Parts: sequence; structure tokens; C-alpha cells
Amino acid sequence: MENSFKHLKPESHYNDLYDRMTIEECRRLEKIGIKEDHAPVELEGKKEDPKLKKIKNDFKVTVIAPTALYFKKGERYANKSTTIANWMHRDREVDERIERAILPLNVYCQSCGAEMQPTGRDLQSDSYRNGEDNVLFFFECQNCRKRKLLWEDGREWSAKYTCEKCKGNSVKEGMSRTGNTITTVYACQSCGHKEQSVLDLDEKPEREKPDPKFEKDRQRFCLSRAEGEEYIDGAYRLKGATDAIAGMFKKEAIRKKISDIKRLTIGGLLEVLNPAMKKDGYIKFEFSQPEMSGDIIISFTVQDKIANRAEYDSVSNLKKIFKALLAKTNWRLMSDGIHYRLGILSGRLRGYEHDEDLLKLKENKITDFS
Repeated sequence: MENSFKHLKPESHYNDLYDRMTIEECRRLEKIGIKEDHAPVELEGKKEDPKLKKIKNDFKVTVIAPTALYFKKGERYANKSTTIANWMHRDREVDERIERAILPLNVYCQSCGAEMQPTGRDLQSDSYRNGEDNVLFFFECQNCRKRKLLWEDGREWSAKYTCEKCKGNSVKEGMSRTGNTITTVYACQSCGHKEQSVLDLDEKPEREKPDPKFEKDRQRFCLSRAEGEEYIDGAYRLKGATDAIAGMFKKEAIRKKISDIKRLTIGGLLEVLNPAMKKDGYIKFEFSQPEMSGDIIISFTVQDKIANRAEYDSVSNLKKIFKALLAKTNWRLMSDGIHYRLGILSGRLRGYEHDEDLLKLKENKITDFS
């Protein structure tokens, strides 16, 4: 009967794996923190004072390293449940992909002709599909014990070997066996280089040695639920405080950058524009009721007193007045421009209030004006 390789393990397996990784990371960090180095160093031709060196090292050992270790343990706890859930979801999807695969039928032994039986299946990288994952089925002949590997589409699996000399494709040239030692010779199809692969069937795989300090260090480095939630709560509050401080510094920096922008009210705008209008022959400069939904948008009308001034010249001259007088203020002529009819000119001005918008205005990042 076919046996499937199950990738999804009990949750305890992933919990232990995650904790082992946490322990290794914390051990490395702890080792760096307790490493002492009191030897003086050369600084611009002068030896550093050994006492100062010791103070720096003690600060690293007693403050910097423990702080870094505290945050490392906390972050590992904070990410634990999500990481384990992602691991289990990944392995569950692999198992489902394997289970959905269609078993190739009518597979016969090339040695004795008997029908071969499926013994397993797994997800492997398929070089024929540019390394894309594909389900590989394992078959065995019940008579002569010959084995065969087939992909889901019925193709027979074949190993690919890379030449260690030129990185070309190598093919199996021959194989010999002495006792329980199997020697395989591969020849490169590009440069002709040959190499051997020796498999000792008597060689036992080296077992991973148990970690005698695992449980002890698990208690030290892997936070309990209470400790972890306390860290998360503290980190959240700390982030809120640092974000608030960063926001204050950012606002202050913006204020400095826009300190030379003159913030004009409607009344102040009239005081700036009216004298220049009259000087250049424009009269009865008036505003309509402003729009207050976002930025302040206000429509204006003005009459050209110079009767023989052409439309183009009238509009162009008025634009120059706005551009010159509003350049260092919080107001701009909007992009729909100035309209002219029988000596009456009209348009719209936009006023900016917020510091962020004024910064964009100064850096020319707002383009909705003429």
C-alpha cells in the first residue's frame, strides 16, 4: 500500500523548532555581550586609555547586551504564533498538493515485466519544469525489488549532475560495487572531465546530539505567555511614545523649513494684491463667497481700466502680478487660469493652511496652480 510523506507535523514540533531557533539566536547574542576586551587600541597614533576601554566594555556587558537580549526575546515571542501558523499552513498546502496528485497507472518492471506497486510520493523540484515543484511517485517491483521513480505526468525521474570543473551537464558512465561500497563514475558532456561518487551502505548517518542545556535555556530565553504579553504591551506603549516624539521633531523641522512663508488671511491677501492691481490699471478687485470644504478656494473678478489693452496682454500681466506677489505666501492662482471677457477678468485662488501642504508648496510638489 502506498504511503504518503506527511509534511504537516503536530504543533508541538513547530513550537520546539521555533524555540530552538530562539535559543540559538539568544546564545549568539549573549556570547557577544559577555565577551570582554580590555586591550587598548590605537586611535590616531595614540593608545586608548585602558580605563576608558574598560568602562566602555563594562557598559556593553551590563547595559547594551542585556537590553539587546531583552528585545530579541520579546520580538521572538511576538512573532512566534504567526510564524508557526505560516509554517503549518505551508506544510498543509504541500500535503494537499501531494494528495491531489494523480497516480500514474500501468507501471511495469523493466527487468521482469511484473506490474510495479506504488510505495510513496513526495513533492520535489522538477528540472524539466525549470525547478518548479512537482509530485514524484515511488514504485517497487514485488518480484525483483527493482525501483522506479515517475513524475505525475508519467515521465521517469533522471538525476542531473553538474561538472565540478566547467559546470556543464554530467551523465552516469558506469557503476561498480565492492561489498557494500558503490562507486559511480560521471562524465561531463562538455569538457569530458570524470568524477566519482562513493556510497558506503554501511555508513550510518550521524545523529544529532541532544542539547543538554536546551530546557534550561528555553526557560531563560523563551518568554512565557505572561512575560511575552507584558513585553508586547510595553513595546506598544514605547512605540507610541517614540512615534509621538518623532512626530514632534518632524513638525518642528517642517515649521523651520516653511518659516519664510507668509500666511495671509483673506483680508491680508486683499492688502497685498489691491495696491499692485491699481498700479497696473486693474480696478474693482473683488472676492466671491469662499469654498471651505478642504483648502480655501475663492473666486475673484477684476476690471481692466486700460481700454486699449489686448486680452492676451491683460491676462498675462495679471498672472505676473499674482506670481510675483504670492510666491512667498500661502496662496496660489489655480491651474484653470484667468478668463477674460470684455475687460473683466476672473479666476480662482487657493489658500493652504496646513504645514505639510505649505512644505509641498515650497518644494514645488503641488501642481494645481498656474
